[in-house]
Amino acid sequence: MKGIECLSVIDERSAAFVALGIAQQSQTVVALICTSGSAMLNYAPALAEAFYQKIPLFVLSADRPNEWIDQGENQSINQNEVYKNYIKKSYQLPVQINTEKDLWYSDRIVAEAINSCFYPDFGPVHVNVPLREPLYNLAEDITHTPKIIDFIKPVYSLVDSAMKELVKEWDSHKKIMIVVGGLKKRDRALEAVLQTIGKLNNVVVLKEAISNVYGEDFIDQIDANVEVVQANKSKSFVPSLVITLGAGVVSKKLKFWLRSQEGISHWHLTRSFEHWDIFQGLSKVLQHDALSFFEFMLKETTTNQGIYRSDWMQLNKQTRSALDKYLGSQEFLDFTVFEYLLNNIPSSSLVQFGNSTPIRYANLLHIPAGKDFEINANRGVSGIDGVLSTALGASLLDSKKLCFCISGDIAALYDSNALMNAHLNGNFKLIIINNQGGNIFKIIPGPDKLNELEQFFETKHIYEFSHLAKMYSCKYFKVNNMEELANSFKDFVEEEQESAILEIRTDGTKSAHVLRSYFDFLKQDIKLN
Repeated sequence: MKGIECLSVIDERSAAFVALGIAQQSQTVVALICTSGSAMLNYAPALAEAFYQKIPLFVLSADRPNEWIDQGENQSINQNEVYKNYIKKSYQLPVQINTEKDLWYSDRIVAEAINSCFYPDFGPVHVNVPLREPLYNLAEDITHTPKIIDFIKPVYSLVDSAMKELVKEWDSHKKIMIVVGGLKKRDRALEAVLQTIGKLNNVVVLKEAISNVYGEDFIDQIDANVEVVQANKSKSFVPSLVITLGAGVVSKKLKFWLRSQEGISHWHLTRSFEHWDIFQGLSKVLQHDALSFFEFMLKETTTNQGIYRSDWMQLNKQTRSALDKYLGSQEFLDFTVFEYLLNNIPSSSLVQFGNSTPIRYANLLHIPAGKDFEINANRGVSGIDGVLSTALGASLLDSKKLCFCISGDIAALYDSNALMNAHLNGNFKLIIINNQGGNIFKIIPGPDKLNELEQFFETKHIYEFSHLAKMYSCKYFKVNNMEELANSFKDFVEEEQESAILEIRTDGTKSAHVLRSYFDFLKQDIKLN
């Protein structure tokens, strides 16, 4: 079709996540087209992720006409509003176009549906298209020009009088914590103003790997810092005002710590209407652009007193030093592998982390601004689905930009059909940390004490990925220790002719023990005044 690039992806569940990855990077609408029946149900995991991650997907599902629903007819289910809990809006086209008004109505629906993908924020939309047989050998009508309804994108801002009231409240706080959630792309203008505001003595800026902001005045390694604060029962680090922006926060330690505090005010910046009270202190939802909000605060604030920032910066310096000391004494395990990867993945790469342990390890490590990574993870719903497929979709936007997908073995097995894709390029690099099971369940408290851990939680296995690489014509590398990793990594990165898989075999039991012991080490190594 003229002006539209069409890709065919065989597996529908994978296809939906490929579309999600493309839309995540392009920040524009990507359409999904499928047949009726169970085919469209395979889109559901990706649509749920897109809904909570605010990614614009446009689903066009074929359907049978109403008279054949629930009549035992082939490939028919009740498709009307089937995704209704996980999309912004659902539309149903008429079965037949008999009059000009039918055509006008259909055009108007489609135009509204496309615009709904953008307002007030990005998200998925579904258009159901019932069709009568015969479905094939239909004459193509090229005389009709679709109706376009331009949607003028609004500017999200509060009136000056409201902003000045917020400035007064801001100035009353001596301990302000800004928490940057997930941002899909690196926004250098926003990053710059956050760097400046992060130099105020009463402000501290906390960020995670998927925040996609960088700066030496930001606090990363949040879990490590919070662990030390809690162990020392220090009240000096507790904020009186928390301001959040971006998508959800990964760190459970931060969420649980702030929920346990009393008297905290929480402002949430958003283009949408969500009331995300993740710290149980939400007091204001501000529909205002984050960049202009912080520029206004920076310009108008009169408060720059206290030691709140310096306390956090000193703690962050200590935790970074403690991490270097701790990892320097460790063998080849998950933690040291992740440190090696983040140090050696080329700068300016796309990095897609799997859920559970991969993104958590990334949050424990410091990523310098010079790496200029764009980091994403499917943390809208945080499911195991589509890790590889999303990364593959992201890699398609620019074939010259390296895209590294770092996944655990279970997530890679679960989404292995992602490699059944004619659009694999040499820029797609898949790194699989294979510790023979879902190692997160050896780390989180509870499952690690149960007899059913290996069979029902961890789902321990003996698989490796060489045959999968051969089946899908991917260059394959396998390493079992740090020396092999160092020797193979350059060749893995520089492989240009075909997609490459690097399988890193580690000991899951030892890796879990080393990660848990890290937090004990922090509590012993760092004592606060």
